[in-house]
Amino acid sequence: MTKRELYTAIVNGTEITEEMRAFAGKLIEGLDHTNELRKASAAKNAAEKETKKAPKREAIFACITDEPKTATTLIAEAGLEMKPQAIPSLLKPLMETGFVAKTEIKVPDKGKQVGYVRA
Repeated sequence: MTKRELYTAIVNGTEITEEMRAFAGKLIEGLDHTNELRKASAAKNAAEKETKKAPKREAIFACITDEPKTATTLIAEAGLEMKPQAIPSLLKPLMETGFVAKTEIKVPDKGKQVGYVRA
């Protein structure tokens, strides 16, 4: 039995035999196995990324005070080399747990920007 034969039988509406059911079951088991491997690999990659982000997150968090600061200011105070656009995703876990809050601040000659403060 091949996949083509199984698919053709389904499309044509012919009677499904026990052999076809067994073959389809094996295909489903193969899909489940592949998905489990993919989940394990994704979890491993996520853990590696998290360990790389942790020092940067801690350095940025150490610079956050009760006074709102922009992402650019936080990067400069922490002495890191990164783009300001990376700050929201870097601080997201801290905002979800309630350690950091976003506020809107007015910056002269730049208008309104997002500021980060300790919650």
